Amino acid sequence: MNWDPDFTTRNAILAQLGTLPDLDASGWPNIVTLNQWLAPDLPVRFIGDDAFATLGCYYEEAVARGLVPTREANWHDFFGAIIWHLFPQTKTLLNRLHMEHIAEVGASRRTPRRDRVTHFDECGLVLAVPATDDMDDLLLAHDWHRLFLEHRARWGHCWQPFIFGHALYEQALAPFIGLTAKAVVLPMAEGFFGLPRAEQYPVLDRHLCERLQASALFDQPRPLRPLPLLGIPGWWPANEDPAFYNNTDYFRPRRQR
Repeated sequence: MNWDPDFTTRNAILAQLGTLPDLDASGWPNIVTLNQWLAPDLPVRFIGDDAFATLGCYYEEAVARGLVPTREANWHDFFGAIIWHLFPQTKTLLNRLHMEHIAEVGASRRTPRRDRVTHFDECGLVLAVPATDDMDDLLLAHDWHRLFLEHRARWGHCWQPFIFGHALYEQALAPFIGLTAKAVVLPMAEGFFGLPRAEQYPVLDRHLCERLQASALFDQPRPLRPLPLLGIPGWWPANEDPAFYNNTDYFRPRRQR
């Protein structure tokens, strides 16, 4: 897909990135530009394919050295660089979890725990909610009617979604019915919800990193909750019609065990 300098205006999902620093680029930003734009204060910097090849190591080891392999003219890696800018503490934690796994069982063997880390890294979404809300129960029950219709007014106010998985942003360039995130519910203090978006990200990143470490979330089976992304109020025009949520192929009921 070609470069689009106005990608944040395509839809409400990508509009989440409207608070990024201005990027003056009529074409694909190169590695130097990405580092200047996103990495001045990061614990890592981005490197291209040639620099990565000279390291002679696997991806996670390069990241552990503070070097993030990033393909140029590639939406997936472009959004990956943006997530490093927004969530540096959490991204560092996830790579450390990968490295611990590799030290234990090797780089070629994947376990369910490592797959969970990867799944969140690619398709994760963080739902910031007040500590007293029952969001996790609603997601676990797949109670889409209450979540998206009965409590519709809460979205964007005391229920605020933040995309973490860079693959979700790539898919949002051409949204489709079926687009689904893997959500982590994160209770936040009341003052968080009134902060400007740019000020929310560092607070969210710190709390998310602490929560993932304290809960050992990825050691648990099925720790991530599926969330149909196009059902989020304000994120997809068709969901203004309540009938949109009748599509049970997308808004799937919970399996009965």
